[in-house]
Amino acid sequence: MKLPALAAFLLGICISSALCQPPDDHLYRGPVQAEFLKRLNVRQLTPGETVFAQVTLGWEGPDCSLRPGAILEAKVVQAEPRKTHGQSSLALSFVRAQCNGSPMIPFDLVLAALADPPVDWKVVPNTQFRMPVSFSNPHPGGQLAGIGSAAAGDTYSTQLDLAGIIHRFPMTPKVQPGDVIGLKGLKLTIGTGPDRSSVLSAKDRDISLVAFTQVLLVPASLAFDSGKLKLGKTGAPSAPSPASLKSRAPGPAPINNLEICAPPGCAVDLPVTPSELEGHSAAAIAIQPLGYAPRSHKALGDFDDEAALAWLGPSRLLFTFNPHPLIHRDAVDSGTSRVIRAVLLDAQNRSVLRSLEWQITDAQRYLWPLGGNRILVHVGNQLRVYGASLDVEQSFPLTGPLASVRIAPGGALIAVATLRERHTPELHAQLRQDLSAEPEEDLDVTVLDKDFNPIASTSAISGLLPPTLLNEGQVKLLAGSAKAYRLAMSTWQNTESTLARFESMCTPQLSSIAPDLLFLLSCDAQTGDTQYRVVSPDGKLVLRGSAGPREVGFDAAGSTQAFAMKFVHASRDLSFGADFTGDDLDSAELRVYRATDGKRLFSIRVKDPSTSMRSYALSPAGSRLAVLAGSEIKLFTVPAE
Repeated sequence: MKLPALAAFLLGICISSALCQPPDDHLYRGPVQAEFLKRLNVRQLTPGETVFAQVTLGWEGPDCSLRPGAILEAKVVQAEPRKTHGQSSLALSFVRAQCNGSPMIPFDLVLAALADPPVDWKVVPNTQFRMPVSFSNPHPGGQLAGIGSAAAGDTYSTQLDLAGIIHRFPMTPKVQPGDVIGLKGLKLTIGTGPDRSSVLSAKDRDISLVAFTQVLLVPASLAFDSGKLKLGKTGAPSAPSPASLKSRAPGPAPINNLEICAPPGCAVDLPVTPSELEGHSAAAIAIQPLGYAPRSHKALGDFDDEAALAWLGPSRLLFTFNPHPLIHRDAVDSGTSRVIRAVLLDAQNRSVLRSLEWQITDAQRYLWPLGGNRILVHVGNQLRVYGASLDVEQSFPLTGPLASVRIAPGGALIAVATLRERHTPELHAQLRQDLSAEPEEDLDVTVLDKDFNPIASTSAISGLLPPTLLNEGQVKLLAGSAKAYRLAMSTWQNTESTLARFESMCTPQLSSIAPDLLFLLSCDAQTGDTQYRVVSPDGKLVLRGSAGPREVGFDAAGSTQAFAMKFVHASRDLSFGADFTGDDLDSAELRVYRATDGKRLFSIRVKDPSTSMRSYALSPAGSRLAVLAGSEIKLFTVPAE
């Protein structure tokens, strides 16, 4: 959840009288800090149109309490594009707010100051906060789900951190009513527009405000009162959740120690040669008879989760997919979005052992390997553990739509986040239509141990980054100055260390894979080319490589002794964020590496690659590789050396 900053200077406004008297202290709680949720362009706005903003810092007044994330509604009362030798103007009147809960009620606010958002708000160094989720070790011998050590019978407390980005107005003692910070050419006059709205104007251009533009607002009852508001009052209520804001301690000068790859403990991944791809025979399982048909013409914004493969033993392969049946709706809609068909195959004789169907309420990932010939599956409003014969071994009820699941490679800890609706159905629909995306929601986060027992829980917001878990602890990706990043380890024994420092032009992506490794995707700081690295829990580089210009759909998965990586080769240049279809994908390249030193053991390339992210699986011992291609599952034998 977005939390109060450690200190803030507040804004006072007095407009109507030069003989202002200070109001009672209990009436003023400082300005409301908020941000616009989408881009505002005066040429695309019309009078009477609704504009939404979101509160970034909790605020309490005599008749209204605004929690972080509360929605503010403004009306456009004037929108005049620039004409020849004229100026553009935009007047906004804030009229409703989510006071004291989810319904919107009338609440008049006056726009008092404006500031630009950070240049790249996702990676600003000092705007990361950590939300600790503390829990005690409930296991005999003082070990956390089989990890760590302590004297027999002892217990200790540890914590999991949920990281996110906070947005704050750049408050200083010099902030004054009508200030426009970082937005050159804009002028703000308070209360001079229709219905005493504040007016933004620009002489040499049309007014255009990007998403996350920061604003300060003051209740109209105080802004136009004869009382002079004082500076320096705190506008922050007590923290709404057990969370803390931590400033980033300055570290040493960044050293890119993920560039140094020293054999034999690390391998530089060179491009696969044609000779490496030759001579690999594959058994094939036809899957059209199972009801599967690739949808190569469907436009996609990213690789999907419509199919997945998982091994449930040395010769048992689970194939799951969306057969796209007609979903029958009951009188009471169950919320079913997809039906997933699961077929357990004998990979040795290519026969069907069992089949099931699951109902899924979203389009997100629904299957996670757990080790021990088990899988975790999202089914309806539950998480279920299935064993090698597709029998249900355990289940965990979900309190809302599933947001994320993160599992330590050894299965010792599982962090589950579910969404909790923050808005009324009407407001949610309005926001979704206005933003062309789902609005921010609240999260309920539960930490489970290896036996699926809940051991901790907290509340958060949907913008938080899911945790990256290793068997030893949690690894956090921390932004530094410019393009510098740091990987930091917090062990379950509450020790902190820096694993690695590196640079990246883009926001890196971090995940954990079996047996106990980190998979890092980043961009070269000079060229922007995609780079991939595999890092051990002690920060040592196991593998590093660079992707080609048309390689997309990167993913990695591991087993007890090896790990595999997938690269999809596109037949044309795919711009970031642009839609594509399966027809735009030429082939998928799969590589298998030894887990201890990154030595490449095996490489294959298949045509007609799937658009699903997890369309491949490495067997538990790393000896077999299954790949979904076209209307077949191809099975390869991986050499030991």
